[in-house]
Amino acid sequence: MGEVFLAREERPGRACVVKKVLPGLAGNAQFLARFRDEARVVRRLSHPNIARVWDMGEVAGELYLAMEYVAGKTLNRLAWRLRKQGRMLPVGLALLVAERMCQGLAHAHDVTDEHGHPLHLVHRDLSPANVCISYAGEVKIIDFGAAQSTLKEAQTAPSVVMGSLAYMAPEHARKQRVDRRADVYATGVVLWELLSWQPLAQQGDVVERWRRAAYPEWAPPSQHREGLSPRVDAVVMKALATEPDARFQDATAFARALRSVREEVSPGLGDSDLARLMSDAFAREKRVEDGVLGELLRGRSSLRRPLTEKELPAFAPPTALAFEHRALDAPADFLPSSAVTLVDEPGPPLSRSPTSREVRVAFDVDLTTHETAVARRDEGSELVRAVVEDGEDEVPAAPAARSWTGWRAGALFLAALVAGFLLVWLLA
Repeated sequence: MGEVFLAREERPGRACVVKKVLPGLAGNAQFLARFRDEARVVRRLSHPNIARVWDMGEVAGELYLAMEYVAGKTLNRLAWRLRKQGRMLPVGLALLVAERMCQGLAHAHDVTDEHGHPLHLVHRDLSPANVCISYAGEVKIIDFGAAQSTLKEAQTAPSVVMGSLAYMAPEHARKQRVDRRADVYATGVVLWELLSWQPLAQQGDVVERWRRAAYPEWAPPSQHREGLSPRVDAVVMKALATEPDARFQDATAFARALRSVREEVSPGLGDSDLARLMSDAFAREKRVEDGVLGELLRGRSSLRRPLTEKELPAFAPPTALAFEHRALDAPADFLPSSAVTLVDEPGPPLSRSPTSREVRVAFDVDLTTHETAVARRDEGSELVRAVVEDGEDEVPAAPAARSWTGWRAGALFLAALVAGFLLVWLLA
């Protein structure tokens, strides 16, 4: 979507993230309309658990966004790092993260326009990639760029379903009107993933994952993680109810239930414990980033030479990803079937749509081609990969593929060896 800069705002003397929109996108009328709609909404959001957008505007014909700099990582990267270290996120901290998410959502859901009229704001794309965890233990939701709101004049095309399928509420996946309870569901999915410690599938057949989103089946987290309290299961499963009326009716009620169960299973736990976990998991990154940030705020650089990528590992501000979303592009009248299609059924599978695809969008403009160009141009750059797709840290499938290839080669070799011995024996 653009170039990202770590910057200093002179008067407050604080760091911020400046994102300059690519010139090609700035000339797109649809993009401009959605960009201006977004500016009217995000400036009204002011809460400790929401990463702020300080300003959106235009200078010398260039569109830009100035956003809060969150010194930390996304929840997605924290989970990946802990898995890589062979660790699990403690139950109490998982509950705390979800509770803080709900507190931020409660503010967003209740925000009003300048006349006091409710905006009926719904995030619509909550996932671990859109939640920041700072080194100070703060939890901040980022990116309301896919949000639904009465302030937005330009509407999403009927063929596009905004959001990540793995975290999407059933009514959203069925192309029905969504309200704040869709965000309650998505927060429940994030919490389920953290408690069960089972990473949700982000790849694979699009329509099959869409079908699972529209007609979900969840098992209690305790089936994947021993020792979980029945109360934890009950809270999570209520948030994950398929029918919106059966869920917590707002984020405030969900936050209250989370706080109650957290105080029961992990009394005394708080933001400082999350801060210690972050500093421990990202000790090297934090040290480097603190140094760069200190230089920035002093307004000068004492560095003798530019830092290399190895010295500055994936130093992408978490908010750099803001306003870029996954979306499902499919025929406007298409919905996946709830029935499972048999493999040997004659004819094309009824649950498949040959034109369904997943794309990356910003302000309703397809960014897929832009991302491909950036990735190709900077292939091998860890920093660029971290900016382009925060999900880069997912466990790759390549080692498994290599393992299968090696096993198959070994089996073929043994088969040939046995056949050779048999041939020699017969000839003898």
